[in-house]
Amino acid sequence: MQSLFKHQSDAVEIAVRNNGCCALFHDPGLGKTRTCLEIFKRYRQVNPGLRLLVVCPLSLVNSAWGEDIRKFTEFSSMPLKQIKNEKPDIIIVNYEALISKKYLPKVMSHVFGNSFMCVLDESSRLKNNKSVTTKTLLELTEYFRYRIIASGTPMPNSEAELWGQIRFVSPYLLHKSFYAFRNSYFHLERYGERKYLNGQFVSKHEMREILSQGWKYTITAENRRRLMEEVSPVTHWVKKSEALDLPEKIDEVREVELSAKEWTAYEEMRDFLITEIEGHEIAAQVVLAKLMKLRQATSGFFYSESGEAVSIDRPSKLKELEEILEELGSQQVIIWVQFHEEVRVIEKMISEKYGADQVTTLYSGTKDRDESINRFKSGSVRYLIAHPRSAAHGLTFVSCKTMVFYSLDYSYEAHAQARDRIHRIGQRNSCLYIYMVARETIDEELVKVLQKKQGLQDAVYAIVRNKTKKSGH
Repeated sequence: MQSLFKHQSDAVEIAVRNNGCCALFHDPGLGKTRTCLEIFKRYRQVNPGLRLLVVCPLSLVNSAWGEDIRKFTEFSSMPLKQIKNEKPDIIIVNYEALISKKYLPKVMSHVFGNSFMCVLDESSRLKNNKSVTTKTLLELTEYFRYRIIASGTPMPNSEAELWGQIRFVSPYLLHKSFYAFRNSYFHLERYGERKYLNGQFVSKHEMREILSQGWKYTITAENRRRLMEEVSPVTHWVKKSEALDLPEKIDEVREVELSAKEWTAYEEMRDFLITEIEGHEIAAQVVLAKLMKLRQATSGFFYSESGEAVSIDRPSKLKELEEILEELGSQQVIIWVQFHEEVRVIEKMISEKYGADQVTTLYSGTKDRDESINRFKSGSVRYLIAHPRSAAHGLTFVSCKTMVFYSLDYSYEAHAQARDRIHRIGQRNSCLYIYMVARETIDEELVKVLQKKQGLQDAVYAIVRNKTKKSGH
């Protein structure tokens, strides 16, 4: 069995020093699953009756945790949904099942009165203090003697997203009230102007009004340092560049020229949506949701009000993708998409050109996720068409070294996780990331957001102020 990397050994020791309660904030690809299993092994030697509950995204139940448990341990394990009368060493449950009325009592029947360690994989699921997931897990804290959380992107939007995660690990380290915690470290800011509430009561309606006007909570460098010092006793942070000599990443942007039909449809929809938005100060996420049809237009279609895909023209992106795949030859490729219609047209093109046995999918419409994952991992299919939210967490595809981003959204967390499916332990090649960007469209602004070259608010401003206007058609 492969020995632990230094950062993994260090993490085990830090968890032990903290009495089995620790936050592993390791970049994607650094082997957090195995590290958590090694921590469990250490405590299991001392307490043979100790069992482990793993809470993770559905996509990781079998493909990441099931696989690594078999590979690195002798423990018995089962997904919660399959357990009848068994008492496996490790129980694996996805977040959605954990909070359901059907399965939460089943979880409680196992943990109540027994000795359990709990691991929350991709713990950023607790980033929203108001979510049922966060509330449920914080209520369950007392039932777990040892608590480990793991995430490569624990605070994708704000340091405030650490609150629920750290509270699970150490209930007394941060303030019990999220709002008291936020008031201690954060202030409201808009275009350089600051607003301090100074502890005054603000109703939910008033706060929604304030945030809709462009104000957002932010943190000063001094308060960020203070917060990081506060959580440092229970956290172990590792960047990939500090831990492993992994191959480099290479980004390549392929500009796509929309056809005359596509550009006309894009321009008409852009002008209509901007007219609808102008005059109203709306949060960036809301505006970008309204502008979703522009993302569809760059892929050559719109969804109608009834949900039917209406084709504008044969997608210019599809033509470019054909050329890219020809250039890449026989190597495996992951193609990231955002919409079901994109899956349909790409799968059809690849099936006609290379054979239906050369392509598989991983999105909400995939019938057998594990089969799809295994077919691609084993190399029996050349192409995987996937949605980042269906395949972003925990999966390892180091047999592949190339990704194509056919379309984008504005989630930095999902994007970073998607990229790291191939840049992980075991990768021996440079990783190539190809971005298909329709020139002078919303695509260009989304790339800037995902590369952290601009914020959401700036992207919206650029689009609404027609800074992406194209000429020549």
